[in-house]
Amino acid sequence: MRSPHALWAAVPVLAFLSTPYLPFVNGPHLWLGIPSVLCWCLIWTAGTTAALALVDRFAPAADDDESGEPV
Repeated sequence: MRSPHALWAAVPVLAFLSTPYLPFVNGPHLWLGIPSVLCWCLIWTAGTTAALALVDRFAPAADDDESGEPV
């Protein structure tokens, strides 16, 4: 069974896929002086890094039995 923490990685993916359908993102306006779509993608690129760091942090530790050394 997969860890429920792996669901954190799905959040940025859903944000990226929903970009063209969100009217507050996909429009002719500026956020922080840059187009809203570019700002949205920059935010979620950082969010992807944070989500993957959370998944890595809460992943179960690897077993020592799988070290690859012969017994």
